[in-house]
Amino acid sequence: MESKKGKILTITSMKGGVGKTTTTMMLANIYSRCGKKVLVIDLDLYNGNLAFAYNIKIKNTIYNLCDDMVNNRLVNGISDSYVYRVNENLYFIPACKDPRQASKVDNRVLGNILNSLSYLYDVILIDTNHILNVCNMIAFEHSYKIINVFTNDSFDLQNTKSFVAICKNMEVDNLVLMLNNSLNKGSNYYTNYDIKNITKKNVDYTIPSNLYIKNFDQLVMDGKIGSFDTKGDFKKNFDVFSEHMINLLEEGGKK
Repeated sequence: MESKKGKILTITSMKGGVGKTTTTMMLANIYSRCGKKVLVIDLDLYNGNLAFAYNIKIKNTIYNLCDDMVNNRLVNGISDSYVYRVNENLYFIPACKDPRQASKVDNRVLGNILNSLSYLYDVILIDTNHILNVCNMIAFEHSYKIINVFTNDSFDLQNTKSFVAICKNMEVDNLVLMLNNSLNKGSNYYTNYDIKNITKKNVDYTIPSNLYIKNFDQLVMDGKIGSFDTKGDFKKNFDVFSEHMINLLEEGGKK
């Protein structure tokens, strides 16, 4: 019986500091709570922070995995030495420990790695940097959805406009625009109508300001940011957000 192929969702942005990595972790939390077997891959090769956020001590990274594959050292396939377990349903492959290794990640095998991993996990979430390099383009090519996270910021909107135009030029039809209002709560100068006129695409979803994480740094330092295990109103708001994400990203809505 042929194995079912999982879905790859790539979370990207055209500007740093927009909440892309936090959004990736939120989606990982949502899918893993739904009982999906989830893999997060940190392809922010120069500045990846997911290992720190998940409070995991790492040895091998995506660089080692690509290097070992291109040099035929994967005797037993993609083993546990490259994949770290975060919790019962959530797994993780970190970005390079040394940013000098980023340019040495062999893109020739990255597509093969993503294809192989897609048969081992229900959902793969890829966190990228904001540079349109070959590595990110390969991730986009293998993605079921490309989620562009951006904020209500003049410079960010111009960069998002450029990315939308590039996607149209490449006939990419799986782009999701996600406006993040949870990061800068007072930044709401542009309406969704303005944003549509600027970017030439509708906003598919707005992350509401009520998902602003007040104690973000404390949760990171305590190694708890990935769980989003908070109380009160935030939990209620996060549950609503979770349902909206499943409806937006899954065919047929809630699974």
